[in-house]
Amino acid sequence: MRLLSTFILACTLILSGCGGREGLLTKVWFYTYESKARVAGSTDPELNPVCFINLQPKGKYTANLGAFEYGAWSVEDKLLVLKPGDGKTRKILMKKLTDEELVVDLDPTNQFNSSSSFEGTKNPLKEEEESPFSYANNKWRIKASHKESPQQITDRLVNHFRYWEQYFRWGIESDKKTLDVRSHPSPLKMYGNGFALMPIDQWPEEWSRNFYDDADRQVAFDKIRWTLRNKSVKWPETGHKFKQFVSAFSQMQENIRYAE
Repeated sequence: MRLLSTFILACTLILSGCGGREGLLTKVWFYTYESKARVAGSTDPELNPVCFINLQPKGKYTANLGAFEYGAWSVEDKLLVLKPGDGKTRKILMKKLTDEELVVDLDPTNQFNSSSSFEGTKNPLKEEEESPFSYANNKWRIKASHKESPQQITDRLVNHFRYWEQYFRWGIESDKKTLDVRSHPSPLKMYGNGFALMPIDQWPEEWSRNFYDDADRQVAFDKIRWTLRNKSVKWPETGHKFKQFVSAFSQMQENIRYAE
């Protein structure tokens, strides 16, 4: 009887430990830094400050780890397992996990012992409809597999502006004092009081590569340029910069639909 009680207690501790760990993991994790210098031949993805792993409740996830992906996540011992809907399963070794920090080796199968740090933040917005990290608001990151029609390119731009709207809204709801806006792949150059269209030859590769070809990129550039020249954005009189950008990008979604 005593042995049975000990066994039950041990099982309870294991389950509660796993549940607690998954509870800690369920948030948005932003890449902050790599503590060990990258070496030649490393197969770990190269990350920047806007790379993230968004671990949602009920085992769903989205991530931007050099490329956007989405699917199901789980935990196996010390491994965070990401199973994208279309692609190879990624097993990430967790070296440290607290409520605010996750330190991992993104590819423990190679010989390089890397340590990438991520900062955790709760997401107060509804995942699919509102979250800037959801699949619904990141379709613009997915490379076109065929030549797109003008309407499909408009839809891609609308989705990108929707992402910006929700990114600033997330900043408000998360009570962020600052947001990184310069590292995002975008045709727009962001300023403290607005944004401007960059010349097409200066577009970030991570943005440009999502179009099928140069002709489709040019269509997108022309649509944004026409919109900014012909449809004014009314910036609300508020001292909160994030609220101004939420309004501006909400208007851009509507305005771009009229682009010739």
